[in-house]
Amino acid sequence: MNPWSTVRTDDPGQAIDRFLIVDEQPIVRDSLHQLLQAIRPKCQTELAASNEQLERALAGTRHFDYAIADLQLGGNRGIELLRRIREQRADLPLIVFSAQADQQTILRCLNFGVIGFIPKTLFNDLISQALRMIFSGQVYIPRQAVSSDLPSVFDQYAVRPRLQADARDLNLTERQTDVLGLILDGMPNKLICRRLNLAEGTVKVHVSAVLRALGVRNRTQAVIAAGKMGLRLPRSAP
Repeated sequence: MNPWSTVRTDDPGQAIDRFLIVDEQPIVRDSLHQLLQAIRPKCQTELAASNEQLERALAGTRHFDYAIADLQLGGNRGIELLRRIREQRADLPLIVFSAQADQQTILRCLNFGVIGFIPKTLFNDLISQALRMIFSGQVYIPRQAVSSDLPSVFDQYAVRPRLQADARDLNLTERQTDVLGLILDGMPNKLICRRLNLAEGTVKVHVSAVLRALGVRNRTQAVIAAGKMGLRLPRSAP
C-alpha cells in the first residue's frame, strides 16, 4: 500500500478527522502520517509536498479539519506560506510543524493565528502529546516561546494541562466566549464578524473584554494565557 495514500475507513458512521499535511520531506510526512493514525485511527490525510499539490488541495472542495504545515515549501517561506493557506481556506485551523523554532518565529506564527507550534526536534512521544493537547481544544506552545520558567509535564513543554478552566470562571458572556474561541482558532476580527453576524465595532468591544478577562494586551498573549490555564473552548462558534 502506498504510504502517502489517503487513510480510509469502513465505518461510515464514525466521525473522521481530515488532515492536510504540508511538507517537502518524505520522512517527515511519513512520521506525521503514522502519528496521526495512532492518535485518530479513523482519520484521513492528504499530503502536499509541492506548491502544485498544495494549490490543488486548497482549490478543491475537499474539507480539512486541520492543516499541519512546515514553514518552507518551494518558494514560500514562513508567514507567507501560512498566509497562502489562510487566503484560500480562511477558517482552516493551522498547526506549524517546523525545525525553525526560535522565539521570534514562534510568536509571529502565534500572532498570525496558528493553534499550535510543534518543533520537529521533539521526540515522537512528545509530538503525539502536543497533538493530543491541540485536538483536546488547547493551544500547544513550546518552552522557547516564553521567557518565564513555567512548570511542565515534559521539559520541552511551555504549557501543560491543569485543572481545566471554564469560560464562566472568567465572567465572560456567551457571546464573548464565542469570540474567545474564534480568537484561539486564529480568526481576525473581520472573519469573526461574518461568523457571528456582528458589526465590527461590536466584535472589537468583545475582543477587548476577552483580553481584559485574561489579563493580557494582545492576541498572542491571549493564546499563551489560554494554554497556561488549560482553557477548553469550542473550536467553532454558532
